Amino acid sequence: MSAKVYRSQWLPQSVFHTDGGSYSESKSKNKTFDKSYDLSTSDGAVTKTNRVSRKKLTVEVTISSIDSNFVPFLRPEIETEFVLKSSITQLGVNAEDVKIELNADEGSAVIHAELISLNPLGVLTLDYISEGCYIGKLFAVDRRRNVITLEYIQRLLKTVDIKGQPLLVYGSGPQDPEWRIEVNEGRVIAWLPLQPGVFRYDGEIHGLLPTVGSALRHGTNYKELLRLHQYFAQDHTRVAVPETPLMVRSYPMHLRTMFGRVVDELLPAGLKCMSSRVIEPESATKDSMEIKEGRTFLFYGHSTEDMTHIPIEFYSLEAFREHVNFNLRKTLPRRCATPNDLIRVFSTAPKGSNHACTYICKGGMFNQISEADWVSANPIKEQYVGNLDSEKQKLLAEKYLFQQCEYGILSAITVGDITSDGVLLTRYFPSPVLKVLLLSRQVCKQLKAVYFLKASKHYGSFFSQDDSALLGDLNTFGINVFQVDETTGQMFQFMRRAGCDAGMMVPMDRRHEYLRATMFGVYGSNLVAGNFEAELHYLLNGVLQLKKQDPHPLLNNDIPLALVTGGGPGAMEVGNRVARSLSILSCGMFVDFGSLAAKPGATINEQKKNPYVEAFMTYRPQKLVERQSDFNLDFPIFLTGGIGTDFEYALEEVRRKVGTTKIHPMILFGTAEHWGAKITHRYRENFKSGTIRGSEWMSTVPWVVANGDQALEVLTRFFRGTLPIGPGFPANDMGFMVADEAFMNGH
Repeated sequence: MSAKVYRSQWLPQSVFHTDGGSYSESKSKNKTFDKSYDLSTSDGAVTKTNRVSRKKLTVEVTISSIDSNFVPFLRPEIETEFVLKSSITQLGVNAEDVKIELNADEGSAVIHAELISLNPLGVLTLDYISEGCYIGKLFAVDRRRNVITLEYIQRLLKTVDIKGQPLLVYGSGPQDPEWRIEVNEGRVIAWLPLQPGVFRYDGEIHGLLPTVGSALRHGTNYKELLRLHQYFAQDHTRVAVPETPLMVRSYPMHLRTMFGRVVDELLPAGLKCMSSRVIEPESATKDSMEIKEGRTFLFYGHSTEDMTHIPIEFYSLEAFREHVNFNLRKTLPRRCATPNDLIRVFSTAPKGSNHACTYICKGGMFNQISEADWVSANPIKEQYVGNLDSEKQKLLAEKYLFQQCEYGILSAITVGDITSDGVLLTRYFPSPVLKVLLLSRQVCKQLKAVYFLKASKHYGSFFSQDDSALLGDLNTFGINVFQVDETTGQMFQFMRRAGCDAGMMVPMDRRHEYLRATMFGVYGSNLVAGNFEAELHYLLNGVLQLKKQDPHPLLNNDIPLALVTGGGPGAMEVGNRVARSLSILSCGMFVDFGSLAAKPGATINEQKKNPYVEAFMTYRPQKLVERQSDFNLDFPIFLTGGIGTDFEYALEEVRRKVGTTKIHPMILFGTAEHWGAKITHRYRENFKSGTIRGSEWMSTVPWVVANGDQALEVLTRFFRGTLPIGPGFPANDMGFMVADEAFMNGH
């Protein structure tokens, strides 16, 4: 027998697809998933029998292909019990003197037991239990998984699964007695009220026994057939007498996300539950007799007390199957907000640079997760075909989708194989090809956050335009996105301001500032820092003081400030450094210019991210224009710059001209001669040709200032409503306003 391959104890096996196939194909190769739990095994088959007497049959039962995450394999100290099929105990047969031998290496178990008949029907039933019959399974009595709070049970009573099926049912209507639940010795006990009377068999049951034997050999369920031969004896008391099993019935009952187990020590004195004491989770169907008529329980012994209730304890399923809301987990929200905990989990991922991800839905996973709990992949993107062959393009896109490491987990959520809320940890930001799954109804409901280390395997820290769009979509649908920096221990959340279709990765402690801030920006050369630092410091410090004076919707004590640059060296570094020194949120919109430096004909000055940036967004170089539109500045400030700065100036000017940005002043540090050489000729030529007719007022928007004092005066007058800016004020032939001249002339 081959050794069992170890698999994750926290994820369904079907998410580990290694051949690039679809999730349905992966699931079909793991057919045991729907009935495979880490607390129980599949049914075992009889391999040896010995009829010791009329009432006793010794059997050897072998269970093979047990999942490696069966709890007793991992923790041998946990008690394991043999659970005889309820359809056998209902015929008067019980299992006694059970001995269990587990073999974790081979994923198997051998059970030696005595099958004892408790009545004449049981004696006849033993005749039909032979080699090859599937008669029972193992259950791990793992006390760590006991349900311990009443709230857990009450929540399940009100919850349905993805198909609208109830997770927990007891009773079929208000006419049925309610159960009583309590916490007893640290775990929840439900006292299930019983229907009055007991159940007996009619005389024709004996003719069914050959069919029972055949059904056991083929693993066919015949429990419903037994019910056809059971009749209700309402006048019988529910007490046990020797050699007569007590067969009682609860009200309609169904468990979907828990095991139930009869608690022998709480039964009436002298009464024991037969060895089918475990209630398995199963799918709810309207046709199930146990849903419509109630569940049958078997007891034996000698009692004098009429049994009116059955004490049941509960065991939770694997964390991913529990249907538990994120906020109901005790430690999960806190640990997901702790960078060190997240970094430790990321450290367990497979070594190397391949894509890898995992799904965390319980706080305890932070301490127990291992490399086996990560899904890894190395997706290879095919060449784009497009409209020339749309069918081939669909197949290529589908193939690429199937290769993503996140595909299996997201698919499992979509079809209901993963039912608990959780978070996705992934080495790289998910590929936009996963959007169809990420934005599906069920994933949006259950996936609370995505945590990643890098934007891309091939492009490092830099997002593509499709990545940025996906970030926005996830934000729209309420799925939070976080980037974890393993080097600094920091964590950043993608935040998007109201009215903006782009956002930034923002430090956790600055998020509220970013969302509410008035945005200043500094544009300038990456080569020349200039001597503007003192002036910029004076200006921004003055703006901070101005907040305390005349209130304005954009400037008051309740509104923080943020400053945005391109995030690189030179003038940009000056801006970010000044902002940091004044505790203003310092932001950078960084472009991967370095990847273009080696291209023939490119004149690129290598730009490294300056160390003063706090919040940031990254871009690949093909998306310069899109990046510029993402600045969303209220008040741009221009320092000395080259072609890039000229481009940024033109875009800020256009935004104000077409009305996508309100008419706020643009501050130009420097001399009238410098800015005149850049702006005046263009303005006058456009004026002469009539191409700016009706928007000549744009010449009142740029304000040239010689120092921080003049710049502060421009902003002060703007916030007080006395700055001559916008339509209704005389145009300036230079294409901009000179602060010194304007103020001297009484404006």
